[in-house]
Amino acid sequence: MWRAYAALAALALGYVVVELLGIKWAWLDGWGVSGFELVVGALCIYRAATMTRNRAIPILLGLGLWSWATGDIVLTIQSLGGATPPSPSLADGFYLTFYPVTYVGLMLLLRRNVRRFSLATWLDGGVAGFGAAALCATFAFKDVLHHADGSAAGVAINLAYPVGDVLLLGLVVGGAAIVSGRRKLPWLLLAAGYALITAGDMFNVLGTSSFVGTFLNAIAWPLSILLVSVAVWVQAPAARPSLADEPPGFALPALAAGAALLILFVGSLHNIGRVSLGLAAATLLIAGVRSAVSVIGLRSLTEERRRESVTDQLTGLGNRRALFRLLEAFLAEQRDPDAPARSLAFMFLDLDKFKEVNDSFGHPAGDELLRQLGVRLQDSVRASDLVVRLGGDEFAVALLDAGADYAATVAGRLTARIEEPFVLDAIRAQIGASIGIAVLPTDAGDAADLVRCADLAMYRAKLAGKRFAIYQEDLDGAANRMQLVEELRDAIEQRRLELHYQPQVNLANGQIDSVEALVRWNHARLGFIPPLEFIALAEDSGLMGALTALVLDEALAQCARWHAGGEQLTVAVNISASDLLDPEFPALVRRLLARHELPAGALVLEMTETTAIADFERSQLAIQELHDLGLIVSVDDFGAGFTSLAYLGSLAVKELKLDRSFITGLAETGEGRDLALVRATVELAHALGLRVVAEGVEDNHCLGLLTGLRCDLVQGYVISKPKPADELTLAPHALPALPARRAA
Repeated sequence: MWRAYAALAALALGYVVVELLGIKWAWLDGWGVSGFELVVGALCIYRAATMTRNRAIPILLGLGLWSWATGDIVLTIQSLGGATPPSPSLADGFYLTFYPVTYVGLMLLLRRNVRRFSLATWLDGGVAGFGAAALCATFAFKDVLHHADGSAAGVAINLAYPVGDVLLLGLVVGGAAIVSGRRKLPWLLLAAGYALITAGDMFNVLGTSSFVGTFLNAIAWPLSILLVSVAVWVQAPAARPSLADEPPGFALPALAAGAALLILFVGSLHNIGRVSLGLAAATLLIAGVRSAVSVIGLRSLTEERRRESVTDQLTGLGNRRALFRLLEAFLAEQRDPDAPARSLAFMFLDLDKFKEVNDSFGHPAGDELLRQLGVRLQDSVRASDLVVRLGGDEFAVALLDAGADYAATVAGRLTARIEEPFVLDAIRAQIGASIGIAVLPTDAGDAADLVRCADLAMYRAKLAGKRFAIYQEDLDGAANRMQLVEELRDAIEQRRLELHYQPQVNLANGQIDSVEALVRWNHARLGFIPPLEFIALAEDSGLMGALTALVLDEALAQCARWHAGGEQLTVAVNISASDLLDPEFPALVRRLLARHELPAGALVLEMTETTAIADFERSQLAIQELHDLGLIVSVDDFGAGFTSLAYLGSLAVKELKLDRSFITGLAETGEGRDLALVRATVELAHALGLRVVAEGVEDNHCLGLLTGLRCDLVQGYVISKPKPADELTLAPHALPALPARRAA
């Protein structure tokens, strides 16, 4: 196709050369040009056959070209033998049909190219279009009116051409101004083509005999028709989805506005014509509206960017920048000696169990939880307070004109809202939070120090298992966490950690077959620190291996003493992900079993299900290696992490410990969904050859239900609280009688 256009362009160039040389061949100016135009118009229409949509555009533009070419054929026939065509003539009908058909095609093309018709885009097109029309009218209308004579129909026809050209040029130049990027090339070709038509019409209507006028009158139509046909075949590259649309250029609107201003200036000195002056005035008016829209848009964009800079996109809360902007403004105000003394309470929130939600349900569920949490936090404080998301699962609240007591009240309200279940699609998730509170200017002198103080208080609250803690210099000094790590290291090395044991009862006979070892740390300064808190500290500080080794050694030593006394108990010890994935861990277990002369079956290693899926392939190999030693690997808190049941079949585990949330629901209702859920889990485990342990059993009613469900082992306060080994009672436990079964 492009070779065909190259040949046609060569013919057009040859025709231009002939005209420049002043050679006049009647057949070439008549039939030659008309045939050329028909072929080029046919190529334009043929473009529709290669398209799957928007076919009306090349068809309409091609029909417009054919209409013009037909007019040239009629005019050639009327000029045979040197005859002068009448005015108006049949050819004028075909020429004028060109305009409405082309207008419709251009409007469809504009609609296809411009994805979003914004007000600013339309105004840009209006400025360019009216400016081009004003420029065209300036050179055409006055002279056309001056040369208009003859019949009224002839005058009307002569005026129709410049009017049509003004509208056409305004439309195509306006379209070129609206479209952006590489989609602009076809519009520029169309603008060049229709500009040639306008120039040719102007000289034709004026009947000029100058060389320039005669030359343009001869070449305008064939060249313009060629440019329009080529424009239909030009394909802009497909836009890349990753890139935003390029903004429309401002060159054409700027040139049009400048031309309009020049027309008005010249019009104040010379007689130009009302039409061109009116179009120039309209151009500047639209340009003024466009400038106003730009100013308003710029202001809105500035405000939007400002909001985005201080807003967390996920939750809609403020972000770290918003927080520090508020704190710096507050501190600047307080440095003013004339300003009233004010206080600001700052709360640092760290979510608990949020990582489990992300690991179990995926990041979309975690994001949805954070969005819901943002609404809850915002609804729980005053309008004057600021809630921000610092990042990840960390949030902060700044309470203006508030002290520690009021912050403590708010902290209680916030944690209560946070602990309410979150509905994430078809599942429910529950999390918690630890909050640290610090106050300006009491606890800190700058924003960074305030955040640090609240962070230290939050960490103390997490260690103590409390919902919140208020910053205290003597407890939360800058070196306290490092000091606590060193104290934990020293406690491990000096073996000052204690083990308590909670018995597990075999529901088949009431015997205590096994116990779970639970580590305890009574800190000399902070008192009792919950295991989950100092275990997290051990993980963060690289002490987990030493802590696990200590617990295993102590638990197996006590188990050996029980065996020596005739109590054939097994002991269960919890291990972490870092323990499971440590390549030296199986050797440690083997060495400790040998040291205390215990069979591998005397040890149960408990891990949470999230521990197993954190690095499933490595965990699978590690569990298999531990299983090959002969000991039992147990999945603790089964059901809390919502692990796929498909994992169980590929893990060498021998025991499931039901999460206490199952048991709590069973104790509260004893029927319905909770009962069915526990029954199904027990049956599934037995089908896989696993024994089932229920923990957190606190009453005989629940104990009886679990016995009826054929659960293997139970532990909980109904049996015994965790106690030191010398206080533990190992006598058989009396089981409640099972309810009589109904007759079938």
